[in-house]
Amino acid sequence: MTSTEFSWHAIAVGNRLLGVYNFLVLTTPPGWRVVIMPMASDVFRHVEVGGAKWVRDGEVMHFLRDGADAYPLRISVKPGKRRANGERIIINGHEGFYRLKEKNGRLYLELSFYCDVTDRTLKISVENLKDLSLLKYVVHSQCH
Repeated sequence: MTSTEFSWHAIAVGNRLLGVYNFLVLTTPPGWRVVIMPMASDVFRHVEVGGAKWVRDGEVMHFLRDGADAYPLRISVKPGKRRANGERIIINGHEGFYRLKEKNGRLYLELSFYCDVTDRTLKISVENLKDLSLLKYVVHSQCH
């Protein structure tokens, strides 16, 4: 899959005074977009890598939009390596795990992986998915 076959979304928060704090550069199917929820984030700690600030402790909630369908997206970040379980997956070179739950014919996807470069564990949750097509795209997401 080439980079033109998916969409890139920088999930970040910031202001003019403190600058930008990155959670993740999320990859999704082409045409999907992120609907930003203003004031739906908390950043408690960060780390700088290569001149960029990465959230080391915090969370953010937005929506992923695919046409008329909207899926709640939550990303939480904790310092250090946190325990996770589920099906094994590789996210941009990092070992991770994903779990699925089903409710009323819709899927709830939760991914978790540790980034050794920024020493943080990221958890990505997406609700109300119709299928698992997002899973083959999100593995290209960048965490540093």
